[in-house]
Amino acid sequence: MPLNKEQFLNQFTRQALDERISLFVGAGASANAGYPSWYNLFKPLAKELGTPLDGSSDYYRIAQYYSNKFGQAELRKRINDIINKNDFQSPLINELIDIGFTNIWTTNFDNVLELNYKSRNILINKVFKDTDLSNVELNKRINIYKMNGDITNPEGIVATQKDYEAYADSHRMMLMFFKRELISSTFLFIGYSFTDYLVMDCLSEITRYLGEAAPYHYTIMKDDKCNPYFTYFIDDLERRYHIRILLVNEYTDIFFVLCELNKRIRNKRVFISGAFRSFEQKIEEYSHNLSRSITSHLLANDYRIVNGIGRHFGTHIIGYANEYLAKKGIKDKEKYIIVRPFVGFGENSLEEKKRLREEIIEGCGSAIFVFGDYNEHDPNPNSGVKEEFEIALKNHKTIIPIAYPGMRSELIWNQLKSNLTQYPYLEKSIDLLTSKYNTEELAKIVIYILDSVQDIK
Repeated sequence: MPLNKEQFLNQFTRQALDERISLFVGAGASANAGYPSWYNLFKPLAKELGTPLDGSSDYYRIAQYYSNKFGQAELRKRINDIINKNDFQSPLINELIDIGFTNIWTTNFDNVLELNYKSRNILINKVFKDTDLSNVELNKRINIYKMNGDITNPEGIVATQKDYEAYADSHRMMLMFFKRELISSTFLFIGYSFTDYLVMDCLSEITRYLGEAAPYHYTIMKDDKCNPYFTYFIDDLERRYHIRILLVNEYTDIFFVLCELNKRIRNKRVFISGAFRSFEQKIEEYSHNLSRSITSHLLANDYRIVNGIGRHFGTHIIGYANEYLAKKGIKDKEKYIIVRPFVGFGENSLEEKKRLREEIIEGCGSAIFVFGDYNEHDPNPNSGVKEEFEIALKNHKTIIPIAYPGMRSELIWNQLKSNLTQYPYLEKSIDLLTSKYNTEELAKIVIYILDSVQDIK
């Protein structure tokens, strides 16, 4: 039975936050950037052959017949000519990039994924031969596995029936990696029709061997009410291949579902900004107490903590978050505490720090501001807390200031209170967000605010 949108968003958000997700991109996703679908790619070839082509055609066989008649070189030249004349900008692909997949699989030949990552200065590893697998650098770059080869190497693409039949021998390690990931990770299939034997055989093999223990994966598909077999098709996908399906009315709806998914993921990530230079016992003690309270309540309520290691306060936050997770027996702490030091070198260090701050804060839904050194006679324009506040403000994040006397967080608190109509989520709580109150009560108020904006943002 297909999922409704709320079920899909809740279930896949959980998988994304636990960093157990991989992406499979089909031709439908590339079509969003103007690239041809498999049908449109092979339509001119079928026309030259004088054969009919419809949605159920076996494209490997069409390619084989074309290769038999006109030669392998001509087949690859025609495919290269059709694919390489397209642009690559794709709002759909950019939403997928924002979700944060580290491993992406595709049967497409084109370079739409690579070009979109490159335009955002994100490093990738492209893997389309078994020998490329030795260069995979997990957790360092985005890995793009191209199961059918890459258009930059036309001689190596898998296009014909002969290529497909030899796949188990020519790409033995690629298949092994793919099957391993189908077992260890949760896939989101986008723009994929589930008619390619290569992928379906792998899914079938896993469910045959593992039975009900086989993991479930997800896809978003356009409902096909005109197809009398479609209901049976999606029922078969769930029963035999463990694919959970969200149906939408139009292809454009897929983009909007992904936008909402990204919002859900961001809203569970909370950026904590704060730093101070003082070694006074009073501020040190308050920092310890607040760090302990804030981190335990955030983690207990399934939020993720993002921090740039601000002086003193940042190390307290990270220390108490680690302590909480250790007591709960959680070993993969990096899924719950995202630590990104804002460092820069040379003459462009300030610009580099700002870029890193923008990148990290953009990936969060909310930002908590505490402390922040401030001297009214010499306000530092490069203050980290000040800059982080300005970035959060510009990006319309949920801002939660905890006022501490004489600190920048007090200035932020005053600024928001004087413009409270712009921050309705603070109207009932702003007067309670000060260091005068018990840190445990403050932490509960913070959770109340964060929970209140989950369904709004």
